Amino acid sequence: MHLLETYALATGSKIKKPFINKKFFPVPFEKYITIQNSSGMQGKCYDYFQDVIDFIHEDLEKIGYKIIQIGSKDDRALKHVFHLQGQTNINQTAFILENSKLHVGNDSFAIHMCNAFGVPLVGLYSVSSPEIAGPFWKNNKQICLTPENLKPSFNPNESPKKINEIKIESVINSIKSLLNIESTQNIKTIYTGPKYQHIILETIPEQILHPQAFEKQLLNVRFDLLNREYEEKDYNGLVQNLNTRECCIVTNKPLILEPLLKFKNNIKMLIYDVTHSIDVNFIEKLTFLGINNTCIFKIYESSAEELNNRKEQIIDLPQIIEQINLPKVDIDLSAENFYYKTNKLFIANNQLFLGKQAYLNKTPIEGNNFQKISNTNLDEFIKNDLEYALIFEKN
Repeated sequence: MHLLETYALATGSKIKKPFINKKFFPVPFEKYITIQNSSGMQGKCYDYFQDVIDFIHEDLEKIGYKIIQIGSKDDRALKHVFHLQGQTNINQTAFILENSKLHVGNDSFAIHMCNAFGVPLVGLYSVSSPEIAGPFWKNNKQICLTPENLKPSFNPNESPKKINEIKIESVINSIKSLLNIESTQNIKTIYTGPKYQHIILETIPEQILHPQAFEKQLLNVRFDLLNREYEEKDYNGLVQNLNTRECCIVTNKPLILEPLLKFKNNIKMLIYDVTHSIDVNFIEKLTFLGINNTCIFKIYESSAEELNNRKEQIIDLPQIIEQINLPKVDIDLSAENFYYKTNKLFIANNQLFLGKQAYLNKTPIEGNNFQKISNTNLDEFIKNDLEYALIFEKN
């Protein structure tokens, strides 16, 4: 039974369509759809709306549609949209929704308001089911998506979130169907890395970022990618970045620490890769100087015997060694039509790359925020980027 019917029976009330006063709000577009990526419960919030937009915004623009994001001022801002979150009251929001050609969102007030207005919608459900909490006045222009074999948990803090099992292409195809958009390209999700939602920013030591570029984003400075002795330009680049932002330093050799001490508070972590060698004095010095540090060991590049040897060498120190395993993959990544997206960005030579593989292949981002998986350095992609990637087939 729907919640509305339950309330009506419990209170003896009649069910009628709701009425809300709408207040004009100047929307600068004649044709638009709305999207809301928030809800009163975190467990209801779909994490892949940005990917949906990335794949569909160009098709929408070709037929004159814009995308308006509604919600509260604290909602994560999406790209390729017109931002109105936190700028309207409920009456103005009602005006915007009633004039929308389509609404896309989690189970929230906007879904039910559009339902009452008869506006086409794509609603995403998992914590509860559409039968219980979905649009009450149903019609064929309203699509409710759920994960396969849904068994609602009714847990507002569900973890892991079942709603994220809804395929990106299911949302995209539903939007296209309701707006009668002919597909210029179709995608099929092949793999979603467990760390795909993690935003990672990395660079080589000599690359200096503008203070306002990726502002407030932690920067990983990768000394371990330098196949040479560390030079003065590397330290100078690191110091200039530390002067304006927080950094994590990754190295597989001891560093000269004195130039960094002035900016010690901006060193969030120093990760020391001890897979092939270890300098115990360097670890002791890091601890003495109060620099947060940890050791990692890539088991796929050495042996368990060597790992035990490293542990014995630092047995009297407070540090532990984190074992890094090779990510498991049960798909053939060499397939012709496989592409990937990632939130793990690499900056080098004033160019932006989608992860380490793209940097090694010298293929910076050009227009799209996705790239074809290359067989060149494929092993490096699996080791370093796979867990942070969304892999899809594109036709």
